Amino acid sequence: LPKIATDPSKASALALLARLSLSMGEFDDALTYSGQSLSLFNALIDYNSINPEAANSFTAFNQETSYYAIQALITVLVNANISPELINSYSANDLRKSVFFKLNTNGTYSFKGSYTGSILPFAGFSSNELYLIQAECYARKGNTVDAMKSLNTLLVKRFKAGTFIPLTAGSAEAALEIVLKERRKELVYRGMRWQDLRRLNLEPKFAISLSRVINGQTYILPANDSRYVFPIPNYIIDATGIAQNSR
Repeated sequence: LPKIATDPSKASALALLARLSLSMGEFDDALTYSGQSLSLFNALIDYNSINPEAANSFTAFNQETSYYAIQALITVLVNANISPELINSYSANDLRKSVFFKLNTNGTYSFKGSYTGSILPFAGFSSNELYLIQAECYARKGNTVDAMKSLNTLLVKRFKAGTFIPLTAGSAEAALEIVLKERRKELVYRGMRWQDLRRLNLEPKFAISLSRVINGQTYILPANDSRYVFPIPNYIIDATGIAQNSR
């Protein structure tokens, strides 16, 4: 890796290829690239070493980061309340709940676990994402043992010391369900949930219709709705004359 984490490296380039391959459903390639990236950089943070009372749980350029980048600051997202469903998905000894989230005075939770070391959401590459990609691809290829091995390598660093019991799965299908649940709990505020929803909505067993109630009105986004496709910027349409995506 380079001395400065904002410089690209072979490990981060392979991580990018793994992420893109996963998003396109090219699981053989995603497995190859994630494994190659981890062979160069596989450090994990033991969350037992994190102070859960800190305003920001992580420092910038921490030891899990192979490439440091930030997302554009969107205040409404940074200040958003975390879904109770997500909060309740963490078990009692899972340190991610206290490391990732802050309990507000009104009983809601907000996010404080960015790998940027600030309120700015992380957009780079880190080894935890690569372990999850590897585990998912092993499961999709029917390799239950290695899927759980990759996942447990990550999770043992996320639980209170001495409490973690390695997860097991009776089948590759069960392993895949476990990995996807852990992926949601691990990669919070990484800018990848939308991408995951889009790709997983193509599989009926994982398809989700989003529902939100705002000021007494319910808004629903069904799985595979055309609104999952981002609009083409107007300046591109003006310059090329191409048709806007259907929404």
